Amino acid sequence: MVRNVVASLAVGVVALAGCTSSPADAPSPGASGSVAADDRAQALWADRTAYVGDNSKVIALVGDAGFGPAGSYTLSLWTTRPPYAVTIAVTDPAKPLDATDLTGPATLLLGTVTNLDAVHVTGPGSTFSLTAREATATLGHDVKTLGTDRAALADYVRSLDD
Repeated sequence: MVRNVVASLAVGVVALAGCTSSPADAPSPGASGSVAADDRAQALWADRTAYVGDNSKVIALVGDAGFGPAGSYTLSLWTTRPPYAVTIAVTDPAKPLDATDLTGPATLLLGTVTNLDAVHVTGPGSTFSLTAREATATLGHDVKTLGTDRAALADYVRSLDD
């Protein structure tokens, strides 16, 4: 009995050791920005959702989109009737919101939440808003394509890093 338990533990340790990555698998400090953009696009694709009311997915997408580290903002979700919206209240911005281009992160959020109609960002002394209609006009194609076409999402994320 003890021998079986020890053998099982040894097999488990070997299996877990095989699941870890070696330092050679990690991107080098000089890895190109496209690696970071591809990782960001992958996270956005994995977290996309059909509904603003999917709290955990929307929270993840706000982080993936680049609104800042968790804890530096609070979220309010308008889910009772259209227009469905997310309000991000930035409590401690690294720099003034007026000096920050929030169009990219807001566009990513609008594209990856199917029924999201508007993103509002508030902070000390300033407010930013972007609707799905405005984002679509700026992109030249339906912003919701970012949530249905993985290549379009990856291309848009890469364009933000250029």
